[in-house]
Amino acid sequence: MPEEPHPAHARLAALVGRWRTAGWTNETAEAPAARIEATDTYEWLPGRFALLYTVDGRVGEVHVEGAEISGWDPACDAYVTRYFGSDGPNAYEVSFVEVDGALVWTMHSAADRFAGTFSDDGNTITGHWERLDDEKNWQPWMDVTLTRSGRSGPGD
Repeated sequence: MPEEPHPAHARLAALVGRWRTAGWTNETAEAPAARIEATDTYEWLPGRFALLYTVDGRVGEVHVEGAEISGWDPACDAYVTRYFGSDGPNAYEVSFVEVDGALVWTMHSAADRFAGTFSDDGNTITGHWERLDDEKNWQPWMDVTLTRSGRSGPGD
């Protein structure tokens, strides 16, 4: 068992802090667009081997609360995330890559996926969610902007 975090763990630091999330779901034939407002908090777990993420928000009239743990899994050679919340559980594979000089954070599961681009100062993420429809085609789901309002603790 490693005594020190893998160098890949350091990339997770880009998320550490408290974020204000705002955006809209996309209108569909079944539902109108809905406003998204949330507070997302990412903080290191002991040893800095993983992040704890908590969310408290609203999507339209629906209150969403949940938590996830994200970390580097050397066996998969990837970042992995496991989420549990009032909107159901999910598991994601995560990546952080540089695209045209900007840090891009992606997550994908069997049913949905996200791509978010960090601003130059790292304090804003502009992102887009998609989800699979019944015919297994990716459809736009929601657009969000996360704005960092503070760090989550000392040394972050």
